[in-house]
Amino acid sequence: MAAYSRGHTGRVKDFKDFEWVVWRLEVQDPSQLAGEDPDLDERTQETMTELAASLGCAYDHCVDYDSYDDETPYYAWWVRLPAAEHARLDKDGLPLAIGPLRQYLTTQLPDGLKWEITPDRELTYDHAGSVAMRAAYDDLIAPFERALIPLRVDGADALDPRAKVWKWEENLLVGTFDLWLCNDPDHPHTWIVVTVGLWAEPQLFGEAPAARLGHFDFTPHHPLLFLPRPSAPATFTARITSGSFPRTGTSRTKAADAIGTAHQWTANDPDVLAERVARDIKLLWPHLTGPERS
Repeated sequence: MAAYSRGHTGRVKDFKDFEWVVWRLEVQDPSQLAGEDPDLDERTQETMTELAASLGCAYDHCVDYDSYDDETPYYAWWVRLPAAEHARLDKDGLPLAIGPLRQYLTTQLPDGLKWEITPDRELTYDHAGSVAMRAAYDDLIAPFERALIPLRVDGADALDPRAKVWKWEENLLVGTFDLWLCNDPDHPHTWIVVTVGLWAEPQLFGEAPAARLGHFDFTPHHPLLFLPRPSAPATFTARITSGSFPRTGTSRTKAADAIGTAHQWTANDPDVLAERVARDIKLLWPHLTGPERS
């Protein structure tokens, strides 16, 4: 890809350098004309997904419950446009693909609301970095998707596995790969997530990427992905946490009887690691393969 080829992780300066550009369509509703609970996310998801796809674009998500610091409610939709569609502009300087999307959304909203439509620079960078991260670690990610995606339940199968860039440094991106597995039986309203990456720890020598993050910027041994990718050999690790753990800066959980567990595996071969993790997960949460599987 143009923006983030292997060995090149510096930020590009212009949207024309990206294969995809994320656009944000926002409506402000200071008088709450759409009501206190407009439920726009669920109501527009199917049509926005289909309409965006018909225009050669990809619908991402909607926020319909947030507000600005002055308590002005707003609703926003994010859509990814390929470079060619981003460059095709109408008379107002907006991509042609945005017009039908906005036209549909106006049918779902009351009149008299203020629109703001603009490219989202942060999410554009985020998407480009995450795509590059996924491509660079395909040998690690693909075995886990093959092994674990068939096990997912509780609606986790509707959530795409995510390669996510969390930290930007000069010529260094740091991220994780996360795969949602099921609801956490020991922590209500929480997912059990499998996180996969490199075994990382602080080093005294500068060649290790982890050494450049600083003492307070990451948890040693937490699975991390780096771009540029460190030269082989590497130790790969997968981690799952379940239940309740003390929050940062405290030594006790809120619930006196809370129990938290963590499971972590390491191996030098991603295929071996994925196979072992899948085997142990079936033992730890047998309902993922049992008759009660939903």
